[in-house]
Amino acid sequence: MDIRDLDRRAIESTGGIIDKLTDDQLDLPTPCDKWTVRDVIAHMVENNHRTVERLTGAAPQAGDDVRRDYRTSAAALTSAFADDAAMEAPFEMPVIGRTVPGSTALTVHFADVLVHGWDLARAIGADIALDPELVEAALGIVGQFPDVPELWSDDSNVFKPRLAAGGDADPQERLLALTGRRADWTA
Repeated sequence: MDIRDLDRRAIESTGGIIDKLTDDQLDLPTPCDKWTVRDVIAHMVENNHRTVERLTGAAPQAGDDVRRDYRTSAAALTSAFADDAAMEAPFEMPVIGRTVPGSTALTVHFADVLVHGWDLARAIGADIALDPELVEAALGIVGQFPDVPELWSDDSNVFKPRLAAGGDADPQERLLALTGRRADWTA
């Protein structure tokens, strides 16, 4: 399946959660240490803006509502990647110290947005079952990320250290553990 389709589906899944958030919920803690719901959304918006800027040279600006900013920045990112040239464009990934094709950068975006959707749902006390097809795709992608401390540590801006998933863990629980999350997390 085209990574662009997977990414659009993850954007919509996470966007559906964001669209329902109340102002009071924006300050709730999340499974991402030291980040509130607002911080997680702002992180995704910043990633979208940075990616669009790298691909197009245009620097989008954030507004005053992270929920609206998520939708507009995600639409800009989706539009930028609609151009096949963006999929092949060189994309610098400082955290792994190399340049990759745009398609590889989009796979990272996809996994990030999908897992952050779970973070947001858990922050508001919702028990969410992510789309199984998206979970399987994300497992395959995240499982291939290099095993470097810049990606997998308590000090990382990407993922906390991987956790062990029990032998009876379902794919979603394995994905969460792989990205340093406990499936039973509560605020």
